[in-house]
Amino acid sequence: MLSRLDRNQRRGLVGALLAASFFLIEAGIIEIMLGLDLECRRSIGSLRLAPDPFSACMPEWQWIFMHAASRGFIWLLSQSSPALLAGLSMGVIYSFIGAVSASMFRWKGIFLYLAVHLGITSIVAGLSYLGRYIA
Repeated sequence: MLSRLDRNQRRGLVGALLAASFFLIEAGIIEIMLGLDLECRRSIGSLRLAPDPFSACMPEWQWIFMHAASRGFIWLLSQSSPALLAGLSMGVIYSFIGAVSASMFRWKGIFLYLAVHLGITSIVAGLSYLGRYIA
């Protein structure tokens, strides 16, 4: 099957696979860190005079940015959505972005993908942060 694909299509397929693997590994590491933060919050919550969880565990900006990086737009729409659904849907979106950037821009597509990934994460984190105080 790969022999029937031309060079540009193969480059797009490799870009899609690399982008999806990058995002899914990143999301997995972030979900482990969020699990550790949840455990910290639970242990602090059981104290009699509990401090603010954002000052004792993970800061609020880091917590919002990590949720935005691992769950993306799905977390923005519904914060109670399962991490698996959010991760897979964002994996498909990022693999499409990776395929387009790899097939159109070749090696420069790596930097384009990383810039788009950081931009999407920043936009989702910013909208989520504003949504907490506006709505």
